[in-house]
Amino acid sequence: MVAAALLAAGCGTGGVASSGRQPDTQNGKQLFTQRCAACHTLAAAGASGTIGPNLDSAFGGDKQQGLSESSIENVVLDQIRLGSGQVATYTTNKKFTPQTPMPANLVKGQDAIDVAAYVASVVGSGGSSASP
Repeated sequence: MVAAALLAAGCGTGGVASSGRQPDTQNGKQLFTQRCAACHTLAAAGASGTIGPNLDSAFGGDKQQGLSESSIENVVLDQIRLGSGQVATYTTNKKFTPQTPMPANLVKGQDAIDVAAYVASVVGSGGSSASP
């Protein structure tokens, strides 16, 4: 439902998740763990962040109801590209705070595609991870 709402709201302005290369979900998992796991919950990554949305909750039901993995991937990619629409601030030790919104382009280019593909491949899976 969340993904459908985002699609209906006009998301998709960043283009589809395609660079002509096959996404590398192992790279996506590593980047997710490094850049996203502190804020987001995603069981397959062992992430239990509480600042950002729980991605299993946000997309798990959509996936179970048949929303395609590529649709989820494109919504996640758009969110990576757009962020939360606010400028992020960092503490002096370069850590995000609970009040920190998600910055746009936290990962870029092929790395963003890899993260989106990883998230879409495992979201709602209850802890199993994607194969490369």
